[in-house]
Amino acid sequence: MIDEFFNFDANPIAEIWQDITDFFAPIIQYSISFFESLPSIIQMMIYVLLFLAIIGILMSHIKGIVRNKDKWKKKPKSQLMFSYFCATGAMQRKLSYKDAHIFLRNRKWSWLSIAGLSYRLGILNHPSKVLLFSCSLLYLPAAILGFFEMVIRITIGTIYLLATSFIHGLILLGLRLLSWLLIPIGKMIDKSMRIDQHCPICYDTFNLPVFRCPECSELHSDLVPSVCGIMFARCNCGCFMASAAYSRRSRIDATCISCETDLVAANARQISIQLVGGNSSGKTAFLAAFQHLYLEGSFGIEKMSVYGKPQEYFDELESSFENGQTQSTEPSVRTYSFIHKVRQTGKHNLVIYDIPDEMILNDIYERSPRYLGFTDGILIIIDPLSVSSVRDECKKIGDSKAIANYSDDDVNELIVSFVGQFSKITGKVAKRQIDVPVAILINKVDVKVVKREIGLPKIKVTFNANPDMYGNDLTIARDELCRAYLEKLGLYNALNNLDAIFSNIRYFPISAIGHISESGNEFNPFGVIDPIAWIAKETNATIFKYINHVHKEEAK
Repeated sequence: MIDEFFNFDANPIAEIWQDITDFFAPIIQYSISFFESLPSIIQMMIYVLLFLAIIGILMSHIKGIVRNKDKWKKKPKSQLMFSYFCATGAMQRKLSYKDAHIFLRNRKWSWLSIAGLSYRLGILNHPSKVLLFSCSLLYLPAAILGFFEMVIRITIGTIYLLATSFIHGLILLGLRLLSWLLIPIGKMIDKSMRIDQHCPICYDTFNLPVFRCPECSELHSDLVPSVCGIMFARCNCGCFMASAAYSRRSRIDATCISCETDLVAANARQISIQLVGGNSSGKTAFLAAFQHLYLEGSFGIEKMSVYGKPQEYFDELESSFENGQTQSTEPSVRTYSFIHKVRQTGKHNLVIYDIPDEMILNDIYERSPRYLGFTDGILIIIDPLSVSSVRDECKKIGDSKAIANYSDDDVNELIVSFVGQFSKITGKVAKRQIDVPVAILINKVDVKVVKREIGLPKIKVTFNANPDMYGNDLTIARDELCRAYLEKLGLYNALNNLDAIFSNIRYFPISAIGHISESGNEFNPFGVIDPIAWIAKETNATIFKYINHVHKEEAK
């Protein structure tokens, strides 16, 4: 029985097909013989009618497609459209074939048909009676031929459109099933490529921001691989946007998911540094010096560019650098972002939060100090001139200009308050230190009384006198001398609080301005790149090699 079933000759389907061919074969043969018996002129006319009918069929099909190509199905509760493969294609197919059938039966629209010609002859209105009489003679034969043309067009066209619609539907079904299989894979890849982002205003943390359409500025919170597109999605305005990290969605402007603040970069690898210091300690001068040296020095790095945002903040810093004096800013947290555009690895963001001393000392943090929770490094700037004994020494040696501007904040109180707030926010566990790198920057090392204690010449002389004592490491000698100097200034309480909380502390003697602050005398900074390069190295930041490159060039 099985052999008989698989035998083609015994297969019932084969028998039915054979009966059909046996039935139609004589009819087809008779039709061919009849056609060949017709006069040549009639055969030619039939060929022309058939040709015009086929042209009309194809034009009807094309016109139906073109008319509906911009009609996309909108996803509910979204400003994105369904992708062509998931839902829009099926909708366009339905509408285009519906319109194609209407065009197929419409004798009026096409000029490339005898039916269309007869219609225009019938409605022709012209002042020339000769022309009207000539057209009336053509109208009757054109109408007869147009009738047969329409019969051929509708008969063959209906079969053609039904067949192509069926094939089109099968193709769309296959593509839709493939899309449904690929969407979960696309989502997994997209999620694996996302990076935590931090809003500079509300300090919210997220890995998928809200993206702004480059054409209509519509905000999209669901721009991910989905039924709207695995690689690209269409906005309601018609603009196509990358819908995944792997299709370079990060090039689209993005906003915070909570407060809709514009982000400086979407999906950028971020290293966040907190900048702490008293009033007039040199925080703004440090930022002005660092941004100038780093942005200028990074120009020579191949396949990488750096720019600062917000631009107005960096313009202020550059103005201070060139003028020689810093400008006072409002008492609120300022966020300085250094955006690194690296050709092969995407964007990287170095963010420095400038925390006003008033907020630390009064424990009145702007909104909520949640930014402390995603800290990668801390910079604490200490002004030695804030200690009265140092100012007295300056007066003794006749260096009164050096003390014209100094911080009057209590350094011990400032650091203790910051450490307490940081511990509270980050949830520091008792008897367990935090491994966030902390750089203690002793500023104004250009002042004579400070330079003779912890200046680079002093550090080198001390180190060279007994390298083995410092494990042949100049940085150890630097740290010990700087710490001893701060203890000499009476900052035991601050240092003990730092040691109790943080396990990775380094000391850096720097000069943000390089001379006494005075208008018209451009900055000549020293040591401002080194501490940030160290933090980047300790956190294994990708941008360390770029910061270190600028650091080495500066040291030459």
